[in-house]
Amino acid sequence: MNIKLKTKWLGYLLKANEQRGFFRGSLLALILILGAGVVAVSTAPNWLKTPDKQSANISSPSTSQPSTPTTPASSVTPDPLGQELMQEVFACISSANKPGKPPDYQALQARASQCLFQVVLLAPDGSVRDDASDRLTAVVKSLGVAVTPSTSEGEAKVEIKRLTNSQVFTVPVIVGGKTKTFLLDTGASNSIVDSETAKQLKLASTPIPSELMKYMVVGDDCSELKGNIHPLPLLAVRSAKVKDLQGLGLPPKFIPGKLTGVLGLDFLSSFDVVLNPKTSTLQLLPPSQPVKETIPLVGKLGVMIVETQIDGKGPFRFLLDTGADRMVISKRLAQKLALDRPENQKIEVLGFCGIEIGRETKLDRVSVRQHQATKLDAIILDSKVLYLLGVDGIIGQNFLNRYQQHWRFGQKNALGFPEVGSLELTEQF
Repeated sequence: MNIKLKTKWLGYLLKANEQRGFFRGSLLALILILGAGVVAVSTAPNWLKTPDKQSANISSPSTSQPSTPTTPASSVTPDPLGQELMQEVFACISSANKPGKPPDYQALQARASQCLFQVVLLAPDGSVRDDASDRLTAVVKSLGVAVTPSTSEGEAKVEIKRLTNSQVFTVPVIVGGKTKTFLLDTGASNSIVDSETAKQLKLASTPIPSELMKYMVVGDDCSELKGNIHPLPLLAVRSAKVKDLQGLGLPPKFIPGKLTGVLGLDFLSSFDVVLNPKTSTLQLLPPSQPVKETIPLVGKLGVMIVETQIDGKGPFRFLLDTGADRMVISKRLAQKLALDRPENQKIEVLGFCGIEIGRETKLDRVSVRQHQATKLDAIILDSKVLYLLGVDGIIGQNFLNRYQQHWRFGQKNALGFPEVGSLELTEQF
């Protein structure tokens, strides 16, 4: 998706950063540009109460930029919820400011992005609110940011391969005119490229504050993870193409299997996806509407959630993830189901931000509607990512690979994310 800036002060900010290209969509990209917008108006928060034709003077302390004709801030339609949320965001930013010491511009933008995330998206218990999309949309409206979706065309059928010693699949992706190997990952809200490829392609780059990265990935230490947002060139799987995507750039060592990247749901949700593990084929077909008679999916900020029963109890909310080898169950649910036992073997789980320690267990029965699998290996994980998304676990490939999967996705909302979908599972013999 494209994110276009309409207000006067945001237009100025875009001019100041135009050498880095336009901002295109993903949750992180949207939060970052909104954070920049908050910095722009943080010196004049009265705008939220009384729209006025004057704009704040916006520039980095280290950068002097000429003025440029833009749309007046008064053209933005105030949104009551958005205004209320922005007041809370300003209070959050102010609480971190040290008296008598003006904050560094980059530190202020990072703090603004973090406050947006915490105030707008998170509930008091640290999970993503059920109405997070509505709240973020209200802020987008109040700040005058126009979000238009990415565009897609074509279809494809390709051979996919299993990653060595794994149940997950890799897929050939054309990026920058060259075919690279990506992880096929419905659990990733946006696609990823390694930083070396981004450098070779001379992609525009916007650094991601580590304060945001810690919310989004597995691992206990994000201090060495230098992530960036990149406007991606056209991505294609054979003739199935998507343009105007915003990708996450990570150092090569942080991408599984030394792959070039990850093909996420921002690309995949533009098509019907038919995955056949038995024949190792992937089909990307023109999109169709979700089917009521199949398994209903609910979107949550770019990923898909499904109701699941564990050992006959539930339903619980699980994230569907073709990029995960095994089932994952939250420690909270494992304790509720008496699965978290001292004798369970410890296991290291490698994520983008280092290692988290989990425990191995076995689930007697996992059911998704009428489909069920028995004696599934699983990992008990006390991960903040699970709490953030408000899910009880992850359905991985040791469940999904038993079936041919037909994924369908509903229309994308104002933020560019599908809110509903359906999954048709056909058992393979």
